[in-house]
Amino acid sequence: MGEIFRTNDPTQYDDVDGIIIDESAPAPNISGVAANIAIMVGQFQRGVENELTDISSIGVLHELFGQSDARGNKALKNKKFGRLRVIRVVASDSAKATVTLQDETPADSIKFEALYKGVYGNSIQYKVEAGTSSGKKYTFKDNNSNSVIPIEVYDNVVVTGKTQVQLDELFAGSKLIKPVAIPAVDEPANVATFTGLASGSDGTIADTDYESAIAVAEQERAGNVLFTDYYTSSINGYLKAHLTNAPDKLVIVAPASSEDEDTTTSASTAKSNAITDVDLNRDAEGSIIYAFNPIKTRINGVVVNQSAAPWIASIISLTAPHIDPAYAANVQFTLGGLDTKYKYNRNDYIAFKEAGIAAFELDKDLGIKLRSGISTQIVNSSKVTILRKRMAYFLTDSIALFLKNYQNDVNSFAKRTAVNAAIVSWDDGLIRDEILPGDAEVKTGKARLVDTESLNTDDSIAAGKFILLYKRRIYSSMRFIVLKAEIGESVVVTEA
Repeated sequence: MGEIFRTNDPTQYDDVDGIIIDESAPAPNISGVAANIAIMVGQFQRGVENELTDISSIGVLHELFGQSDARGNKALKNKKFGRLRVIRVVASDSAKATVTLQDETPADSIKFEALYKGVYGNSIQYKVEAGTSSGKKYTFKDNNSNSVIPIEVYDNVVVTGKTQVQLDELFAGSKLIKPVAIPAVDEPANVATFTGLASGSDGTIADTDYESAIAVAEQERAGNVLFTDYYTSSINGYLKAHLTNAPDKLVIVAPASSEDEDTTTSASTAKSNAITDVDLNRDAEGSIIYAFNPIKTRINGVVVNQSAAPWIASIISLTAPHIDPAYAANVQFTLGGLDTKYKYNRNDYIAFKEAGIAAFELDKDLGIKLRSGISTQIVNSSKVTILRKRMAYFLTDSIALFLKNYQNDVNSFAKRTAVNAAIVSWDDGLIRDEILPGDAEVKTGKARLVDTESLNTDDSIAAGKFILLYKRRIYSSMRFIVLKAEIGESVVVTEA
């Protein structure tokens, strides 16, 4: 009996008599990429430094980064996020808490260090007892207030003669400590009462520490909007510079945190400072948002002024890309706020709009909302709104990710047609979901063009190029609603 042969190569069909199976999957479809991932660079009590970490719940945040009143925790309080990733900022001169245990000689036996840098490690306590059947029994607990990490017990542990790799395996499950191998001659002496690690230090956070942490977000598809828990002019500069190496996201800049928290700065002075400052924070593409007018919120029973930046990031992470952050219904996402720090009038908000500042207001009928959902880009009128840039990222990133399936594929008319069909099908779905307008929304012309042929010549195809043109109208927002009314005793309405 002839063998059954599997291949996707048509040139092998007639190699020899037999059964050929050419099995393949359907052509790939486009799946929209995420458009609501917020990244916060901030200071926390504990946690891995300079690494992008997904936060799936408040419990995960507390377990990984602690519950202290560090700036990062405060920036996240009283608001929700659709999807959140955190990068912990750590001072370059910070240090881990440690302890070196000795045997009865006494001679060094094993060293333990806190898993993460920071003064929090000094409240990690340990106890050493005789093992139940061999070696020692180690108990570690986090004695920091509000700790959510359970006590860890490692029984029957023998450290003598163990390599670093072997010790790492023994304590692999720890969320508190890491062992450091010492050429031990004997097991450590017992420590009967809980004793704390020592020498952990937070160091002094410098703006350059934020620069290092912000650079971590340069990886592909790290997130959609980047903000920090603390602002200075230098940190704003780092956020702006970030777009040079990672022009795939929005960044939110803001006035210096010291000014937001200051209770003596007048509204007029704050306005003037912001209008001056925003000039230093512009780009050509509309990827920078200048968040202004701090929001009052209650943290641990105390009313504080909080930067507008995390509130805007929250709104963006909770809304679809075609929704204007200034949409009236978005006041549901600022319910954790009590008021805005400054009170401004219509002329002030006109000045903010003209300067490219996304400023909050307290609308007596609605609540705390953005007056204008705009970027700092004020030269090109087509790139002013935040929603336009969000939609541009969403559409182009989704299509680009799909096109990876065709990289270095055969550059044939059939393949190009398949790409065209996939884009049209995906786009049709967005029309059905009312994320994109259809042709009925355009009074003259069409809302979409997907062209995979006209820009491809014999020479460009021979050179290995596949050029496709995607033109797309998106929804605008009702930024300026005009009610034209004629009211009076002499008004008569007649049908035309």
